[in-house]
Amino acid sequence: MAETVSSGVKKPTIGLALGSGAAKGWAHIGVLEGLAELGIYPDKIAGCSVGALVGAAYANDNLAELKAWVTGFSSWDVIGLMDISWRKGGLISGEKVFDVMSSRIGSINIEELNKPFAAVATDLYSGQEIWFKEGLLRNAVRASCSMPGFLPPVEHNGRWLVDGAVVNPVPVSLCRSLDVDIVIAVDLNGYKRKQLQVLPQQVNSNDPYTADDVKEQHQDAGFMDLLGKGKDYITSLTDKFAVGSKSNPGILAVMSQSMDILEQRHKRARLMGDPPDICINPKVADIGTMEFHRAEEAIAAGKQAVLDIAHLINAELAD
Repeated sequence: MAETVSSGVKKPTIGLALGSGAAKGWAHIGVLEGLAELGIYPDKIAGCSVGALVGAAYANDNLAELKAWVTGFSSWDVIGLMDISWRKGGLISGEKVFDVMSSRIGSINIEELNKPFAAVATDLYSGQEIWFKEGLLRNAVRASCSMPGFLPPVEHNGRWLVDGAVVNPVPVSLCRSLDVDIVIAVDLNGYKRKQLQVLPQQVNSNDPYTADDVKEQHQDAGFMDLLGKGKDYITSLTDKFAVGSKSNPGILAVMSQSMDILEQRHKRARLMGDPPDICINPKVADIGTMEFHRAEEAIAAGKQAVLDIAHLINAELAD
């Protein structure tokens, strides 16, 4: 695993596990830039959802090109990529997004990338975790990014695949399978926006979950932000898919809240059982799921998150 440098000291093989988080995922770019400033260049990459997208660009040495593209987004650009299709298993078909993506990170096989790369997706019917370590890069990234209800599932070898975040939001286990010495994980939902206020009478002491479980506000308001952040979103999608409010949630809100609860519970369990050596938590809780036009903020947060724990990272790598 570890390679030997000229001094005779073994250099550890570093793996980077990039987690899910939709628009928050541009923070991964900042994390990679921050690590580079410390002289740290991950050798192998594992990604889930948007983490797979950014990880693929990095593995193909196209991170700068991806950054140039996403930092030029406006909210209208985001809408322009939404090829709405009500009958294909998702609100948008995703063709426009992944056509552009392929032009930015390359239409090649995973085996042809400049660095080892893997992505995780979920079998829609069995719930099985699917690891992509070879094959067409576009298919792997698209499957990993297919948020249930928003992007349609991807057919692959007789399976229908959806977002890897359903089973493995921060793919530490996948990263370790790439045969690395140290795993650095990036958890985009490591900081909470605020706790959900629940009145005492709303909590039944006989319920199987505690009041603290009910009060816990998952880190990302998710699709609740899709139409709540400006008239561009509101005028671009029909009212029937409006977010609504906490007292009267719409379709997107229900999808979002359900996915977030599922992801956070999986993440807590998996990271407790298989913790990374280093975990980076960019402060991107206020960036909504579909606010892809806020790339500069996300990237800055990712870089700052690395700088905040630079001493811990250097200490771990020095051991």
